[in-house]
Amino acid sequence: MITFMQVILAVFILIGGVIKLFRIPFQVEHWQQYQYPLWFVSVIGLIELIGAIGMIVGIWNQYLVLGSGLLFIILMIGAIQAHTFRAHQNIVTVIPATICLLLSLVVII
Repeated sequence: MITFMQVILAVFILIGGVIKLFRIPFQVEHWQQYQYPLWFVSVIGLIELIGAIGMIVGIWNQYLVLGSGLLFIILMIGAIQAHTFRAHQNIVTVIPATICLLLSLVVII
């Protein structure tokens, strides 16, 4: 069951990372609402990509699961903060980040 959660989490984060790296227009709009510099979207996208790869490889190496899971926890806390406090968006917008945060906690525990 944990392996399944790792894969789901990795795929979800990977998709988010790719969307950021390619600067898909809706993502650029979000980053402008967060009032972060646009280069930061690429940095976060790359970090998400590395973390997703680590989570997948973590199927065979538990240290990578721990590292990727902790990384995702930090990223998701940042995402929740950006949605709620920087962009003042509706609480519904933090649901995906909250799910990833909870999955990350489950996977590393």
